Amino acid sequence: MASEGLDSELDQLLGGLRQLQTEFGEEVADVEQEAPGAALESLEEAVAKAPTDYCPYLEEALECYRYGLYRAAVLMVWSAVMEHMYATVAGHRGGIKEFEKANKARFGDQTKYREIKKRDDFLYLGERDFITLSEDAGMFNRNARRKLHERLETRNLCGHPTKYTIGREETVIFIESLILNVLTGSWLNW
Repeated sequence: MASEGLDSELDQLLGGLRQLQTEFGEEVADVEQEAPGAALESLEEAVAKAPTDYCPYLEEALECYRYGLYRAAVLMVWSAVMEHMYATVAGHRGGIKEFEKANKARFGDQTKYREIKKRDDFLYLGERDFITLSEDAGMFNRNARRKLHERLETRNLCGHPTKYTIGREETVIFIESLILNVLTGSWLNW
């Protein structure tokens, strides 16, 4: 009996929806189906605003996203971000020296310390340490460092065998925030 009442209410609601569509000529969109297209459009807009130096990484990330390969998309965008930050330090007048000064101050008395003399030496630093040293050297502020550390955690969940599944929306947020804030340079002081 209760089931019949629900069926009747559902029929009334659907009838009302059909009437609205007829009167106003607007279809009611299925948000489940529309959201991926809107998210993709948003990502494409963000990629269009990014520096061309990183387009191959970002285009590959978009292609991964289109096919639902969200973990791979995250990894490609993160690669672009790290490449951008390495290039920013190396391209900043005195950037490597400032970075080494921060490195020596933070890690100089530790066994993991390794002097940074050239851009390729960044590859010997863990990404978390690189981000921390970037703040120490003045490349960006504390808020940017915090957000980058959060994004690095997501990247690590996606890049290592953790059984973590990242969803479409989280992927969009990850990609957009890094493109709009790091790759466009808005977070960077250099």
